[in-house]
Amino acid sequence: MIKKELIKRLVIGSANFTQKYGAHKTILNQKEINKITDLAKKNNIKKIDTAESYFKFNKNLIKIDKSFKFITKVRPDRKWLSLDYCQQKIEEHFNMLNTKKVECILIHDAEILFSTNGIKIFHNLEALKKKYYNKIGISIYDTNTLNYLTHNFNISVIQCPYNILDKRILTTGWFDKLKKKGIETHVRSIFLQGLLVNKLVYKKKYFKKWRDVFRNWFLFLEDKKISAVDYCLSDILRNDFDKIVIGVNNYSNLNEIINFKKIKYLNKIFNFKKNDLNLIDPRNWK
Repeated sequence: MIKKELIKRLVIGSANFTQKYGAHKTILNQKEINKITDLAKKNNIKKIDTAESYFKFNKNLIKIDKSFKFITKVRPDRKWLSLDYCQQKIEEHFNMLNTKKVECILIHDAEILFSTNGIKIFHNLEALKKKYYNKIGISIYDTNTLNYLTHNFNISVIQCPYNILDKRILTTGWFDKLKKKGIETHVRSIFLQGLLVNKLVYKKKYFKKWRDVFRNWFLFLEDKKISAVDYCLSDILRNDFDKIVIGVNNYSNLNEIINFKKIKYLNKIFNFKKNDLNLIDPRNWK
């Protein structure tokens, strides 16, 4: 039952399908992508998270099996004030996905919605909804924008970061507020781009300031014979998030996630909360 509870929420993150991505800067070849998507299909995981910006250098997703459904991000600018231009950009993007319609379209970084053009651009996206997507949502980096966004736009989904270091969606009370409003919460960055599960990452120069913290984290896991993946997934399943976007570097990563073992009594095991934005927000990593 626990496995089913996880599987029904999983979405495959595809940032490293088309570009070097993550704290360890990995890009997958087509053979590995095929192995990952084949395993996903066998386990009834049929949603992929992607973005317009992922296709700058590579078009690998055009080869993805058509049975997959997409949650995809677009980054509108003021040109999207034109409904025709808006439609053109969406069609161009969907051609890269080899699809005519997606599950959900997310505005990638909501800054444009705070401009004088925001309302009109959002109305254009709403006008195209029936033909091109089932839901409109917003991808955010922090919760500070949510009060304005949820009061001014008819959004169905919020995608936000969440992991054992970054629980702002919970601690600010916004998870409960979104539930009451009927807005889905999709979480990403649950392994913090590999920092929480890959011992090589924290040894990089940028993370020197927090090296002792992560050394203790991995020593603790080793001593308790607990997998970092199991810990992170067990933590996330304590909350009723609608979707969980997972990034994987290979077939084995996905296989471990699918076969995870739930851990009880997490709060009594390890206190690992940090509010330092230089650590929990990858945009600040250098």
